[in-house]
Amino acid sequence: MKFRKRWLAVTLAAMMLALAGCGGSAAGTDGQAASGESGSAESKGGDVTLELLYWGDDAQKQLVEKTIEKYTAETGVKVHAQVLPADGTFDTFIQTRLESGELPDISYMGEGDIQKYYEMGILADIGDLIDNGTIPKKLDAITIHSPDQKVIGVGLSNQMELLFYSKSKFDAAGIPYPPTKVEEAWDWDTFVKYAKALTTDTSGKTAADPEFDAAKTENYGLGFTAGREFHHFWAANANGGGVVSADGKQFLWDSQASVDGIQKLADLVNKDKVASSFTYTWNSGIGSAVDALSGGYAMAISGSWDLANINGNEDIGVGVLPKMKQAVTMNCGAPLVVYKSSKHIEEAKQFYAYMVNPENSLELLKSGAWLPNQADWYTDAALVDKWTADLPVSAKETILSYSNTKDAIVQWPAYYVPAYLRMNTEYEKAIDQALSGQKTVKEVYASVMPTIKKLWESGKVSE
Repeated sequence: MKFRKRWLAVTLAAMMLALAGCGGSAAGTDGQAASGESGSAESKGGDVTLELLYWGDDAQKQLVEKTIEKYTAETGVKVHAQVLPADGTFDTFIQTRLESGELPDISYMGEGDIQKYYEMGILADIGDLIDNGTIPKKLDAITIHSPDQKVIGVGLSNQMELLFYSKSKFDAAGIPYPPTKVEEAWDWDTFVKYAKALTTDTSGKTAADPEFDAAKTENYGLGFTAGREFHHFWAANANGGGVVSADGKQFLWDSQASVDGIQKLADLVNKDKVASSFTYTWNSGIGSAVDALSGGYAMAISGSWDLANINGNEDIGVGVLPKMKQAVTMNCGAPLVVYKSSKHIEEAKQFYAYMVNPENSLELLKSGAWLPNQADWYTDAALVDKWTADLPVSAKETILSYSNTKDAIVQWPAYYVPAYLRMNTEYEKAIDQALSGQKTVKEVYASVMPTIKKLWESGKVSE
């Protein structure tokens, strides 16, 4: 089969920030500064000028510029904003600025980098903004703590993994649509049964038929728009395992539950024959959920940022992911941080509070590219209406169910595990052997987990 490919962002740092979310491009981001230096010089901001570094596409750039203009008009605080491409160079740029002693006041930051910079002693504690109510309570899933439990950032968006599906393909197969309530999630056997019924070869036989020819698969029941941590760690957690416990005290990655969860993921490709092959990279070849569902896939597991791509497409529905032992989803969403070196730390924190306020990113929220980072935006009916009016009903129900169900959103360990990047690098070296069926997950884990566990035990970002 041949499908139109849309390359996904190549680094974790690019997640969720272009208009189309993790799958967005960096077109038009030429690295030039966008100045928001209009407004009244007589207001309380005086001559204060802050610097913001961020990444994004043209739509993101326009949103940030408008937000800055409004903030300057209201406060008199000027903000010099520089946009960089969402191409993986952001961390290198920050490192260069650090070496030159010219860090910004505020910046976006990749999920996997925040603990590194905290360990280096350059990030400010923003817990006071939450304690005094300047920042209303955010979702636990996007609130980032240091190992000593200081709040060092909150995500600009609450991105989560969702199950997208083609209504017409389900209708043709006589299969009920995926549930939109966490408590009604399909169990794994039911999910695999339906995926088999939706997988067909060129002769029309399904994967449930003994005469099905997997080498001649024409339509798959399931596709992944990414193969990396987002899906692997969901499977581990869904099976009752995980990577590291939420409090950071227990290593779960080598548990039998985690092994079995990842094996079930690999089995979808190699044993059940219901999913196309993928490797441990962000690129699986099926593009976005829209690409997949308009092509040879009945279901696609992707991130909530893909909601921005399905606007107006009546054939696409959204549901909760299937459960193994429990029904959960993974989250992501790059955080905003304040640097200790800011010469205007209080003003920087006030601008920070403004930037993480969902009211100031309504256009992205309404498109589905972002989801609110604040708890009451999922419970207050008036606030819910502000951002869900244009979303498919199934998407709204699914997102609200995950966000309002205790423990249904698992926080990405990149947020809170200091050695995460080094651990994941070791994992990446070998896991494709299991995904391709060359080895079992148990066999791969036997070779890599001793090293990974030692890295976790170090409690350090770097050696």
